[in-house]
Amino acid sequence: MAAAAFARRVGAAALWLALGAGLAACAGPGGWPSGAGGPPPPGAQPIAWPVPRPDLRVGDRWVYGARETGESAANGRVVLERTVTAIAGDRVELRQVPLDATTRRPDGPARTRDARLSVWHLDPGGRSSGEIRSLAFPLTPGKQWQYEYWLAAGAGDAVTTYRYRARVDGIEAVRTPAGRFETVRVVHEGEWSRPVLERGQPAVRGGSVTTTYWYAPATGSWVRLEVDLRRADGGRELGVVQELLEFRRGR
Repeated sequence: MAAAAFARRVGAAALWLALGAGLAACAGPGGWPSGAGGPPPPGAQPIAWPVPRPDLRVGDRWVYGARETGESAANGRVVLERTVTAIAGDRVELRQVPLDATTRRPDGPARTRDARLSVWHLDPGGRSSGEIRSLAFPLTPGKQWQYEYWLAAGAGDAVTTYRYRARVDGIEAVRTPAGRFETVRVVHEGEWSRPVLERGQPAVRGGSVTTTYWYAPATGSWVRLEVDLRRADGGRELGVVQELLEFRRGR
């Protein structure tokens, strides 16, 4: 039992790295509700295809809140602030700071994160291989792609391998604490596997994983992210919901 619990914790930590976390929306059908009075706010402007990679500015700032469910879930809520500090071609540098969930004041040391805008994913750092292709720009209706990568939470931890098939699934209007946004919904469906020891013998654990991004061109990033990591028996090992709490455009 202790070995199984350890394996779950390792898998959860690796998944958090994959999400760049190391990191109560209400979604409805696409389009602006017909009952809304006046023009829609900037975040709700209609999607224009194809959707290009984000045109970020130094000073762009996002604050995300995340919560977990499942057997490997941690207690409490994670709040992170990310601010663009430098841009060079396809590369962007961000300053990431954990915040107190109540006061929104810094609650830990800042760290520097790097990302490629063409696939919009933070480099996980640590032991990893392969490219995580969260959003393969330009986005077009029905676009599909595949990718594979592996991660380990620490130097001595087991490696978890992920294989994904992604698709641009549609347009959806999403409301978060930061406002209402017109988004492109991108769904990633795949499998995960991890070597473990069971009764002293090597074995492989695995299951399915679904990750969904709601990307809002108005913010240059996703405004909602959901992950559902399941074991082979169908039980939920870890679920993550991340949503945008604040957004500020740089000057």
